[in-house]
Amino acid sequence: MKNNARFSKSKLHTIASVIPEKRISLLDFADEFGEGALKRIVKLTGIEEVTIAEEGMTSADYCCKAAEILFSEAGITAEDIESLVYVTETPDHIIPATAPIIQHKLGISDNTINLDLRCSCSGFVYGLFQASMLIETGACENVLLLVGNTSSRLVNPKDRALFMVTGDAACAALVTKSESDNPTSFSFFVDGGGLRHIYIPAGGSRMPVRKGVTDVVEYDEEGNAHTQENLIMNGLEVMNFAIRNGRNLINKAMSDMQWTPEDVNLFAIHQANEMIVKRIAKGVKADMSRVPVSLKHTGNCGLASIPLTLCNTFEGVHPELKRVVACGFGSGLIAASCATGFESTNFIKTRVVSGEKRH
Repeated sequence: MKNNARFSKSKLHTIASVIPEKRISLLDFADEFGEGALKRIVKLTGIEEVTIAEEGMTSADYCCKAAEILFSEAGITAEDIESLVYVTETPDHIIPATAPIIQHKLGISDNTINLDLRCSCSGFVYGLFQASMLIETGACENVLLLVGNTSSRLVNPKDRALFMVTGDAACAALVTKSESDNPTSFSFFVDGGGLRHIYIPAGGSRMPVRKGVTDVVEYDEEGNAHTQENLIMNGLEVMNFAIRNGRNLINKAMSDMQWTPEDVNLFAIHQANEMIVKRIAKGVKADMSRVPVSLKHTGNCGLASIPLTLCNTFEGVHPELKRVVACGFGSGLIAASCATGFESTNFIKTRVVSGEKRH
């Protein structure tokens, strides 16, 4: 079975990203974790502060704010949307899905296709894949893709390996039918055997939450604290997976499109940390001038990190972005890449939004 797919009828029309106004500086924790240790984390990751969702705000709330900005800037309305694809690891509820809730809040038609995707740091690429499929089949011409996480709430505050680098953000993207052929290639890699390298053990059907059992604090060899209800990560294994498969999928994307590294105008790589981004870039022989790094003031924002980087780096339309490779990787273990053109995409500069909750 092939692990890639080719499309030509869709394009990324407009993209908007938002971040919470609340931020935490890593150096604020110098007394607790030690100034020397924190400076080493900053140097290794490139992260100086992380964005934190306001109390009561969900990733869906932030996605709604991003969508409203997109509607305003792109000159469209909710009535133009024929499908809504929502990608997150932090849904509003276990049941029901969150996409219909967002559809109602935004005033999108009752007759639209609404889909939730549970995906991690490869989620933006997976979302583009799903949106492109809807357009490729002729089912839709305008798909609203929303991606976002409030991952900071999944991490134990005493787990400095994760708490110091995990940020919150959301993105809205309008994927439309392209007026001319826009060759696009998607590639995927999945290693479900790597489940325990980055996961939350408790809270699902496999291990329901139990007071006094799943909420007991444990410590790893490096003194990082977590319960079975927190995100747990084997950093070395995840890093090796990311570098190896990020490199492989980017090379595959270029091969599928018959591009060389010099042909690619932009490599949009998931912002896990600065070291991983640079290692992958080196592995695919990409010039760092074409590999933006934008996590210094946000942290690792998971599946929102690729669109967030795009909106941090660009504003307006950039005709030079004819050959773009995007790649995400994370829990699952899952990696995904996309090679396409963004030359007609309208990038809306990242907005900082307040914590006013939608009702």
